[in-house]
Amino acid sequence: MALPIRAQIVDIRSDSPKDTDCFLVDTNAWYWLYYSRASQTPCAPQSYQLTHYPSYIQRTIKVKASLYCCALNFSELAHNIEKAEREIYADIANKTINSKEFRHCYPNQRRKIVAAIKDIWEDVLSVSSMLDIDLNASFINSALSLFPSVEVDGYDLFMAETALQQSIAQIITDDGDYASVPGITIFTANEQVIQKAQASGKLLHR
Repeated sequence: MALPIRAQIVDIRSDSPKDTDCFLVDTNAWYWLYYSRASQTPCAPQSYQLTHYPSYIQRTIKVKASLYCCALNFSELAHNIEKAEREIYADIANKTINSKEFRHCYPNQRRKIVAAIKDIWEDVLSVSSMLDIDLNASFINSALSLFPSVEVDGYDLFMAETALQQSIAQIITDDGDYASVPGITIFTANEQVIQKAQASGKLLHR
């Protein structure tokens, strides 16, 4: 897979966060840190994802680095947790359950999911500051101007645009697509991204 490296890349497996760092944290990193049942899903995250990202974020908290989240994190976290809980429940029950059926026909599970999402979001807010973003025409037009020059989906485009507009150039993420965005620094344990960054002179050692 051709993966353009336009961002600076930092390997979180060997990096030591500093108290002056300011990180926007991608949704999956929050998910791996706070959703305790992530490893129980049929398509569970890889072991390095469940290990390195929680460990790095915990180290950023310890040194009092600045962590940031935004409303986009909440919407994706809620989606991911609901999906994971549905897959776990369906796997145990040996049933095929679609998302709308699970949402409307299993009220006890629904209450548990809503409570879990609320608790996890409170955990996120307990260690990070929430950025104010206005998804208005001006924001979307600015994002659309960036879109042709980067290889990200619409959701990641909004996250990248948020980081650039808020002057928070450091993003903790496993998603290699962010490496295509110039002007930011990706903090990752994604081996493919790290290797390509090393080959292209974009791997930053701090």
